[in-house]
Amino acid sequence: MAPWVRTMGEKLKLRLRLDVGREICRQYPLFCFLLLCLSAASLLLNRYLHVLMIFWSFVAGVVTFYCSLGPDSLLPNIFFMIKYKPKQLGLQELFPQGRSCAVCGKVKCKRHRPSLLLENYQPWLDLKISSKVDASLSEVLELVLENFVYPWYRDVTDDESFVDELRIILRFFASVLIRRIHKVDIPSVITKKLLKAAMKHIEVIVKASQKVENTEFLQQAALEEYGPELHVALRSRRDELHYLRKLTELLFPYILPPKATDCRSLTLLLREILSGSVFLPSLDFLADPDTVNHLLIIFIDDSPPEKATEPPSPLVPFLQKFAEPRNKKPSVLKLELKQIREQQDLLFRFMNFLKQEGAVHVLQICLTVEEFNDRILRPELSNDEMLSLHEELQKIYKTYCLDESIDKIRFDPFIVEEIQKRKIIKSVPGKLMKEKGQHLEPFIMNFINSCESPKPKPSKPELTILSPTSENNKKLFNDLYKNNANRAENTERRQNQNYFMEMMTVEGVYDYLMYVGQVVFQVPDWLHHLLMGTRILFKNTLEMYTDYYLHCKLEQLFQEHRLVSLITLLRDAVFCENTEPRSLQDKQKRAKQTFEGMMNYIPDLIVKCIGEEAKYESIRLLFDGLQQPVLNKQLTYVFLDIVIQELFPELNKVQKEVTSVTSWI
Repeated sequence: MAPWVRTMGEKLKLRLRLDVGREICRQYPLFCFLLLCLSAASLLLNRYLHVLMIFWSFVAGVVTFYCSLGPDSLLPNIFFMIKYKPKQLGLQELFPQGRSCAVCGKVKCKRHRPSLLLENYQPWLDLKISSKVDASLSEVLELVLENFVYPWYRDVTDDESFVDELRIILRFFASVLIRRIHKVDIPSVITKKLLKAAMKHIEVIVKASQKVENTEFLQQAALEEYGPELHVALRSRRDELHYLRKLTELLFPYILPPKATDCRSLTLLLREILSGSVFLPSLDFLADPDTVNHLLIIFIDDSPPEKATEPPSPLVPFLQKFAEPRNKKPSVLKLELKQIREQQDLLFRFMNFLKQEGAVHVLQICLTVEEFNDRILRPELSNDEMLSLHEELQKIYKTYCLDESIDKIRFDPFIVEEIQKRKIIKSVPGKLMKEKGQHLEPFIMNFINSCESPKPKPSKPELTILSPTSENNKKLFNDLYKNNANRAENTERRQNQNYFMEMMTVEGVYDYLMYVGQVVFQVPDWLHHLLMGTRILFKNTLEMYTDYYLHCKLEQLFQEHRLVSLITLLRDAVFCENTEPRSLQDKQKRAKQTFEGMMNYIPDLIVKCIGEEAKYESIRLLFDGLQQPVLNKQLTYVFLDIVIQELFPELNKVQKEVTSVTSWI
């Protein structure tokens, strides 16, 4: 076909199509319009597909985020470089109410043989602190003995054996506290429990401030606001002393050596010393507004920590020097191992006692070492005898030194190394003899105590009552606390011990800040709604940062020179009654420094949102609340209850005894 014919045919087809199209548009205009729109949309879709995909993806993400996340949904910590993990020192767990089984690990196992846990008798094992801190603690404990034991004891006798026993008990008590403190995650306790209780205290202060015009009456108004929820120890100074006595008695099974609570006279003496002469003055010191200001300055101080002027002192065994016996006279009541071995009746009783304690193998190694010592000290040993001694030493090592041995005894690592190297001729016998005595000594003393005939129990519980003499009143009452809240005996008492933990619904530092912002700083509604909106994003991040920040602050506080300084302040407050107290001018200077530090601690961004006046009034209210000694004592006792339950979780299992502390009358 010719090209012109093909061209004419195509033009004719195109013309026919146009005519058909016009005719269709005349008859079906709506259909043509829709077809045109679809064509245009297809063209736009091909050109702007990525823009549309981004828009619809964003819409789908918002819908999904809204449907899947609720008020309790929280994003994880976004500061990956800041992580806080509590340190675990790997200290041996104590079992004051029983022994752990070496086979199944249970505390009171009836199927397997119980194993010896030396930490139950010597909790200071593996505990070492700097020598300066150790010396400061020893000085405080020496002052306890000098002020409350020696004045009446030296009038009776010059024998130091009883005081030596008290030294061991005080070392035992302090060691148990150190071990239990190391098991607690302190920053988490502060953020999750102590600050939660502080929120309720702040709420009471805010409500009380609305009822008074002068801060002079703030403390009394707050005490009235507490009503029956006031801590039982704050009702009067005598109630406070009684509360500390009952609390001390409740802790005795966990802080005293095994079977020490069987001696009623000893527990009464320790109760009076700890409750009235140590705990009460210590709590007075901690609740003193001047002390609170000092601790606040340390906390809010962002300047680099004060550097120590001297190098760190070497580590020493915890309170070893303090517990060294002072008595030079041998006691007629003390039995040596040699005497027990030579008398079959005593040996039989001692063996039965060791079976109960799971420590028969300690006596076995003592007898084995004595026999080994007798053989090795013979002159001119033959080769066969030397070989036999080597084999015997290997047997001792496998039986008492290997970790997997059921009869393993913890020796000094140097002793074990000497046994591995088989250096038996000179060094091992003497060291083993010394080691065996150290391990068996507490059992001999407990054995002697257990052999005494039990004392008849009184028909009614014995109670020591503080006589209302002028001398005792002088020691109990002071100008700072007077008679605490001075509540009458017949007024309503608080029934719920954990009121401060149960009534608050906020949880975590982020919620605490929102709560303080709303109750104290009275932030505007838009800022409160904004904080609620960002809670999902930043709550966990703030919690992690707070734990990390508190951990750093506590490390600064527990530096050697600062720890020594705090112990010295506590010593002076409790024992140095004749020294001049801090002058009023010095206290006012510290209070002013604390207020200025609190004002500067608020970020400028927050100040722009709430205003300078609101910032000043709010900080002033919090500061004034911390300058009230009895209110500080209230918060201190609430904190004490929480800390005690954290250090001694066993108390949560004996709820009846815990309840009896708050309803002792």
